[in-house]
Amino acid sequence: MAVAISVSNDKTRLGLALGRLHEALAGIGETWEYGVPDSPASVSVMIASGAEEAALLGLTPDPNVRAEGFEIRTGDRQGVPAVYVLAPDETGAMYGVFELAERIEANGSLDGIEGFTANARFPFRALKFNLPWSSYRMGGAFDLQHQAVRDLGFWRGFLDMMAENRYNALTLWNLHPFPYMFRPKNFPKACPLTDDELAVWRTYWTSLFRMAKERGIETYMVNWNIFVSDAFKEHYDGDAVSDLEHYFGDSYSTDEIKRYTRECVTQMIDEYPDLTGIGTSLGERMHDMTPQDRQTWIEDVYYEGMKRAGRPVKFIHRAPFSVDPHITRDSIERSGLPEPVWVEVKFNWSHAYSSPELMLTHGGSAGMEGYWNPQPSNYKITWMVRNEDFFTLRWAQLDFVRAHIAANGHDYVGGYYVGSECFVPADDYSHVKDHPHMEWEYAYEKNWLYYMLWGRLLYDPETPDAVFEQAIGRRYGKQAGGPLLRAYSSVCGMPMALASFFAFTWDFTLYAEGFISSDNSKCDSPAEAFISLEDMLESRTFDPAYLPLREFAEREARGDDMEGRVTPLALADRLEADAKRGLELLKEIDSPERSALECEKADIEAWASLGLYFAAKLRAGVCCARYERTGDAAELRKAAEWIGTEHAAGHWERLVAVTKEHYREQPLLHLGATPFTWELFRPQVAADIDFVNGKGAMEHVEGDDRRG
Repeated sequence: MAVAISVSNDKTRLGLALGRLHEALAGIGETWEYGVPDSPASVSVMIASGAEEAALLGLTPDPNVRAEGFEIRTGDRQGVPAVYVLAPDETGAMYGVFELAERIEANGSLDGIEGFTANARFPFRALKFNLPWSSYRMGGAFDLQHQAVRDLGFWRGFLDMMAENRYNALTLWNLHPFPYMFRPKNFPKACPLTDDELAVWRTYWTSLFRMAKERGIETYMVNWNIFVSDAFKEHYDGDAVSDLEHYFGDSYSTDEIKRYTRECVTQMIDEYPDLTGIGTSLGERMHDMTPQDRQTWIEDVYYEGMKRAGRPVKFIHRAPFSVDPHITRDSIERSGLPEPVWVEVKFNWSHAYSSPELMLTHGGSAGMEGYWNPQPSNYKITWMVRNEDFFTLRWAQLDFVRAHIAANGHDYVGGYYVGSECFVPADDYSHVKDHPHMEWEYAYEKNWLYYMLWGRLLYDPETPDAVFEQAIGRRYGKQAGGPLLRAYSSVCGMPMALASFFAFTWDFTLYAEGFISSDNSKCDSPAEAFISLEDMLESRTFDPAYLPLREFAEREARGDDMEGRVTPLALADRLEADAKRGLELLKEIDSPERSALECEKADIEAWASLGLYFAAKLRAGVCCARYERTGDAAELRKAAEWIGTEHAAGHWERLVAVTKEHYREQPLLHLGATPFTWELFRPQVAADIDFVNGKGAMEHVEGDDRRG
C-alpha cells in the first residue's frame, strides 16, 4: 500500500521538503502517491498551511504555533492512520515536513510518530555572505570565488542547505552593489556595464532573490559608506572615493553623492521586488564625521531613499563604530521604518568564537548597553557571530552554540548572523581537488555540520543531540554518529581557548586555526604573524578570568588565592584532556579508506594536534615565566622539554602530517601575499626552541660574569 500525501499543488516552497520526505519514505521501503491512491493507503500524510486549509481537514490549529512554526499531529482519517503537518504559513509547513522526514528516518517507520510542536526561537536567523566583487576585503581568497558565486547552481544548493537548516535570511555584503544591479536613471555613466552585460546581471539577481523567496528566505543587500563606483568617480566627481580604493579613511560627501546614493537605494528596491530589505554598515569612509553627522547622513540617504520607493522593505542598521547609542536609537525609533529594524552588533568584535559572554563589540564596549537598556521600541539587536578563526578545518562544537544562545537570547534580541568577512564558503580552494575523498564541490558542503548546528539551534535550541548524531549516521553509518559528534565537541574548543587567552580586536589580530596574530593584511613574513612563545609571555588575555603567564607566575610566587581564575596550567590540562578524548573517540569509528568520513576524522586529529600543541606551549610559557621570576634553571630545562620535539614541536609535526595529505597551499588574507599551510610555520616552531635555549645561554653568560 502507498502512503497518501495530500498537499496543495501550488506550494512551490514545499518542493524541497517533499523531496526529503520521499527519501525518508523510500528509506523505510514505502511508496507514495499524491491525493487518493488507487489502492487503500497505509498512512495518510496531510499538510496544511493556514487555518483555512486546516479547517478543510476538520482540524483546528494550535493557537500557540507562531509564524514559521509547525505542529505534527497524529490521528485517524476515514479508517486510515493519519499524520498531519499543520502550520500558519508555508515556511512553517516546509519546516514541519523536514521534521517529519527526520522523524521517519530516526523511527524507521511511520508507526509510532509522536506529536510535536515547534516555534522559531528567533525571528531572524541569517547567514552573512561577502560577495567577491566590490568586496570589502580584497585578495586571492576572493579572486578565486567569482565564477562559483556567479553560478546560480551554487546558489540553488546553498539556499537548499539554508532552508533545510531553518535559516530564513541571506545577507549579501559588498562595498557598492548598485552598478552590478541597474543603470542609475540620473547617473547612467556610473554603471560601466554594457546593456547586454547588465541584462546578464539582472537575470542573476532576479533569479537569486526569487529562489530564496521560494525557500522562505529573506534577502538583504548590505553595503558600506561612503563609496561610489569607479565609473561615477570618472564621469561625475574625480575627488569621490570609489569602491576600488581603500575602505579606511575620512569622508568625502557632496549633495550630488548623497542624491546618487539615495536614488540608487530607491531604484534597487523598485527594480527588484523579491529583495526583502537593505542594510548599511555605518562607519567606513566616515572617520572624520561625528556620530550625529554619520547618523544624519544615513537618515538623508537611506531612510529617505527607502521612503521614496514604491514598496516597504526591511532595514539592517549596523551599530556605528563610534559608540553613541542614544543618537542611533533615537534616529531609528523616530524613523517610521517598517518594524522591527535589525540593529547588527558584532559579538566580541571579529572573533565570536572566543566566549559566549559578551565582552567586546566593534570599536569597544563602553556604552553599548545603551542600545538595549532601556528596551528598544521598534528594533531588535541581532548578534553578528563573525568567524575569522577557522576557514579550513571543519568545526562543530555543540555546547558552545547552545551556551551562546542561552546566554544571549534576551527579549531585545531578534536573532543572529553567522559568517565571515575574510572567507567565502563557495569554491573549496583549500582541498586537494583530485583527492579521492573529496565528495563535495563547495566549502559550505564540506562544513555541513557547522551550518546545521547553528541553523537548527537558532530555530530550536532544545534540538536534541540525537538529531545531529542521526544526520552524521545518515552520511557515514550509524556507528559514526555519536562518536564523531562528541569528538568534534571535544577538540573544537581549541579556538575558543586561544581567543580567551590571547587578546584580539579586529579580523587579522587572531586566526586560531593557524596560531596566527597579524596586525596588518600585508604580512610578508610568517615570523611576524605566528604567535610565538615570546608573544604569549608578553600578551594579555581577552577574558579577564584567564590569567596571563607572567601574572600567574607572580601570583603563584606570592601564594595568592587564584580561585575563580583560569590559570595557564588549568587551561593546558583541559586542552590536553579534550584532545586525548577526541582522539580516543575516533578509534570507535570505522571509515572506508579515502572516504569523506576519513577526511572529517583527519580534521579532528588536526584540531587535537593544535590543542596538544597549545597545551604544551602554555606549560613551557609557565616554566619560562617562573624562571624569569626566580632564576631557577630547572624551570628553564622544563620549558625546553615542553617546547621541544617530544611535546610542542612534535605535536606541530603531527599537525603538518595530518593536514598535508589533503590540504594544499591556499590564499589567506591574514598573511597577504604569503600562501598558508601549517608546514609554513615549521621555522617559527623551531624558533620557540631557540628562544628558550637563548634564555639558557643568557643565564650561562650572566653566571660567568658574576663569577668573574
